[in-house]
Amino acid sequence: NQQIALQGVHVFLAPVVYALLVEATLPDGSKQSFQQMVLVTSGGYLSEDIPLNDSSTLDPTVTEPEIQNITTLTAPFTPTSYWNGFFTSPSVNPDCFTSRYGTRRTYKVINSDIEVPGFHSGLDFCGGEGLQIFAPAAGRVVFAAPLTVRGNATIIDHGLGVYSGIWHQSEQFVNVGDLVEQGQVIGLVGKTGRATGAHLHWEVWVNGVQVNPLDWLNQVYP
Repeated sequence: NQQIALQGVHVFLAPVVYALLVEATLPDGSKQSFQQMVLVTSGGYLSEDIPLNDSSTLDPTVTEPEIQNITTLTAPFTPTSYWNGFFTSPSVNPDCFTSRYGTRRTYKVINSDIEVPGFHSGLDFCGGEGLQIFAPAAGRVVFAAPLTVRGNATIIDHGLGVYSGIWHQSEQFVNVGDLVEQGQVIGLVGKTGRATGAHLHWEVWVNGVQVNPLDWLNQVYP
């Protein structure tokens, strides 16, 4: 007789104390509520500069519709949990990272004054072109197509509002509607989209918020 909800905390949320309010409507129509103070602490994120050869993938007319599309794709709540236990690394190099989640970024276009601030929404793994990419957990594919910024992209619905995004692939082996198993090869590492070199970018969305994928490798949710 337990109910569980998962909610991500955005990387830019100010580190202060917040009032968490939970409201529930029971089957008989009666309502209950619970409130508790929750402390959000700093993630201690680093910063880095990302050099780019051109500004086309920084154009808001390109970036905004793309992120809105991804936000829409990761918004539906599937009441079924497809996964069980720990997530596993999607990379053949599970302990080698080139950029971590939450890192503050400044994209700088070479030979210009263009600088655009941002943050790293996922976890980048070391890896060369053509290395295999594995599904980090079981789920259903809800998107598998090329995007301008994220390159060849695959989004997997793991259920309970949890999604994985895999970007910059050179090849994709799954299609929308496919049910994938944990560890299944879903594509190959590439450098499509806004990428300075071949690498695997993996991000996790929890009810509309990108969170640290490393947490899902080190802790069982829910």
